[in-house]
Amino acid sequence: MTNDKQQQEEELLILKSILGETITDLSNENDQFEIDIEFQLSRPFHLRLIDNSNELSTVIQHLPPLILTIHFHDQYPSSIHSPTFVLSSCYLSRTYLENMCRKLDEIWEQNLSQPIIFQWIECLKEEFSSVNELCLTNLETNNENDDPRAMSSYEPDQVTRIYQQLIEYNQEIENEKFLHEYHECPICMSNDISGRDMIRLHKCHHTFCRACLHDYAQMHINTGSVEWLLCPDTQCQLALLPSEIKIIINNNELYDKYERLLLQKTLEQMLDIVWCPRCQQAVLTGNESDNLALCDQCRFAFCKKCKKTYHSQTLCAMEQELIELKEKRRKALLKWRGLKLTEDDEKNLLREFLAVARIENSTRLCPNSMCQVPIEKNEGCDHMFCVRCRTNFNWSEAKDQTTEAKALFEQYGNDLDKLN
Repeated sequence: MTNDKQQQEEELLILKSILGETITDLSNENDQFEIDIEFQLSRPFHLRLIDNSNELSTVIQHLPPLILTIHFHDQYPSSIHSPTFVLSSCYLSRTYLENMCRKLDEIWEQNLSQPIIFQWIECLKEEFSSVNELCLTNLETNNENDDPRAMSSYEPDQVTRIYQQLIEYNQEIENEKFLHEYHECPICMSNDISGRDMIRLHKCHHTFCRACLHDYAQMHINTGSVEWLLCPDTQCQLALLPSEIKIIINNNELYDKYERLLLQKTLEQMLDIVWCPRCQQAVLTGNESDNLALCDQCRFAFCKKCKKTYHSQTLCAMEQELIELKEKRRKALLKWRGLKLTEDDEKNLLREFLAVARIENSTRLCPNSMCQVPIEKNEGCDHMFCVRCRTNFNWSEAKDQTTEAKALFEQYGNDLDKLN
């Protein structure tokens, strides 16, 4: 065995002990091998995309490895010629790789006839140790003196695809790192939970343990409040993705219930949707001036207001009853004001009016003309939110249902002792 060959084998053996699985033999002669140069970046940096139609930017901290392929010739390291090498990358431009090749040549010239591979690796890593930005553009670059050692699959017309691939790679590494670390759950306050027992939400990246998220999701599904399945962080409140909820609950039957409730809640927010009273299917209503609703499932024609059999232009029984109640109330008010009542009768009648007034005084109609659902306010600021149509409004500007009842309530308030 020649001295050069022995030095090659010793250098390769040392490299394998340092680099581990990132070095791969390409021949049985121990003279060709491939090294995945992984960059250990100390901090996140900006990844930018600039092309004719896009200008995007994001922050990442992990990049795919740079591939360094080496071939030892027979006279290495004693010869003045360096080992043959190729630099390969899917996201670095050919121009950048050519510059890196020249730097490796300079290092060899400064260390002639010495083992050089480890110094090359350190040089390539050092180039990325303090990177602040990586910019992907679709600008064509023409270089008449192409260096064949620079192998790049970077194509200017594919920068959008490369941009997405780098983001996906960074996410994969972050997820893998997350799984092998221990974390604290902000709900149960346990601080020694393995990453495999934690879930990191996709939209906001907040993390919680599986057990807490399972109980949280199960509670909302069982109570029917699936529209409030939001990030539990009080400063976040972004909605959980259906794919995340499926992983969290890990129960097909419960997830099917979630999907049914979510569809129901979504349809309820559509103001031209009513529910068939016979088969409970969603029915799309038509003309606003017509109360007709026809179920496509069971062919039942019904009134979209009272949910009874369709009754054309006649008043709903519910509306008729309301008119009669209002008329009775009007007559009772006239009787109370114009007739001589005993003191006890007067107090009893006033109690009845006050009970109704108390309810009406604490409610306002949703200002959305297609909704008009009564909303009660018991505390808090003036800002209100309709859970049916998701309209935001101010309580003080919403419509009073009965100003007469309001006046009566304001006169007596909650103090029924005034009637004793």
